[in-house]
Amino acid sequence: MSYESEERYWTDYLRVALPVIGLLLMLALFWWWAQNFIGDEETPEDQANIVQTQVATQPPPTPTATVEITIAATEAQDTPADGGNSDTTLGKTPEDNTNNSQDCGFQKDDRVLVTEDDVNLRPEPSTEGDPLGKLAADTELIIISDCYTSEGDNDFWEVKVRETAEEGWVAAQFLELDSSE
Repeated sequence: MSYESEERYWTDYLRVALPVIGLLLMLALFWWWAQNFIGDEETPEDQANIVQTQVATQPPPTPTATVEITIAATEAQDTPADGGNSDTTLGKTPEDNTNNSQDCGFQKDDRVLVTEDDVNLRPEPSTEGDPLGKLAADTELIIISDCYTSEGDNDFWEVKVRETAEEGWVAAQFLELDSSE
């Protein structure tokens, strides 16, 4: 006659617990591998904070329409007593101290859209060399230069891609002002 005890030994519990622990460890290892394979290392909270920071730090829009005022000089009607050598002569135009600012079309911090698909984002304002990437139509860009740079027959604007913050140069013929602002 054999006698079985009602008492369980600690090794009996290990026979059940070890496969469960092993399965949990394998699931954790798979989860870690999947996270590294996908490359999404940021938590959703970090991603939300980045987006909020970018939105909060956008500069206010600048006015784009300016009016240039010109003043026409008139001829002097009377000659001064000193024979016309006075600086107070009527109609004498002041020295031309105009700044040589050209009309660039866009201003710094303007939001613009790409007008065509597969427009090159270039590392330099030139058609030479490989582009940094291709931009799709309606990609939002921010002008980061004061004016365009000309190279040959092309004018290039230094821009930042609004979605990725990547910076580069785009030919002016493929840009239009974003009218949705």
